Parts: sequence; structure tokens; C-alpha cells
Amino acid sequence: MKRLLPFALHQLSNVASGVGNGVVLIVIPWLVLDRTGSALAAGTAAAMSALPGIFVSPLIGVVIDRLGRRQVSIGADIFSAISVLLFPIVNAVGDLTFGVILALAVLGAIFDPAGYTARKALIPDSATASKININSANGIHEGFFAAGFVRCSFRRLGRFTP
Repeated sequence: MKRLLPFALHQLSNVASGVGNGVVLIVIPWLVLDRTGSALAAGTAAAMSALPGIFVSPLIGVVIDRLGRRQVSIGADIFSAISVLLFPIVNAVGDLTFGVILALAVLGAIFDPAGYTARKALIPDSATASKININSANGIHEGFFAAGFVRCSFRRLGRFTP
């Protein structure tokens, strides 16, 4: 079991990220719909949350090369978690308006491509340390992320009652 620990921990972070992304994908538009009553605003928030990936993704490779895969993976997940924690904090101390929700959602989405890419780049390291074939490790890695993302998204959708 000790031999598999590096890869298992890597996949634990991968699943956690998938679950977190699945939750945010559902909760942000739902929160906007609840606050504004506007389906257009909810759709706008969902669309705006997807935009950072288009602009940030091409730059991520350089950042990972300069700072390191492990550091970028950990840092991106920490900053992403902080951006999510800002929602209840802002709500507790002020007004969680559409503009604030949109800004926090976009802020959080900026870190997702970095975390995903860095975790993907760590596959050879964790697979080698755990003596797992890299092709198998890649498939397992993608499967875990997708399972966390899809499972969480569908569970939330099943409980959605407007």
C-alpha cells in the first residue's frame, strides 16, 4: 500500500478538484437565479465563468515550467478554494450581488486550468513513484476527475428544486 501512496494522494487531489468544479458549475448559476430571479443572469454567470480558461490556458505551461508542477497544482487549488470561501464571507459582511458573484466566479475560474494542467503534468512523477504504467495512470487520472465531476454534478441536479 505504501508503494501506491504517491499516486493515491495525487488522485485524491484530482477527485477533490473534480467534485469542487462540479459543485461550482451548479451552485453559481443557481445562486444567481436565487438572488436575481433571472435565468439570463444565471446563464451569463455560467458563461462568464468559462471564459477565463480560454485566456489563461495558453499561459499555464510557462507558469508551470517556471514555478514547478507541484507548486502550481497546490497553489492553484488553494487559491481556488479561497475564491469559493469568499462567497460566504462576502455574504456575511456585505451584499452578495450579481456583480460580486460574477467577479468571484471568474476569479475562481482563473485558477482551474492551472490546477488541472499541473495535476496532469504530475502523472509521470506519481506513476513512477508508485510503479504504475504511465498509460494506465493517465487513464485512471482522467477517470477519477470525470467521476468526481459528473457524480457531483448529477447529484446536485437531482436535488435541484426551483
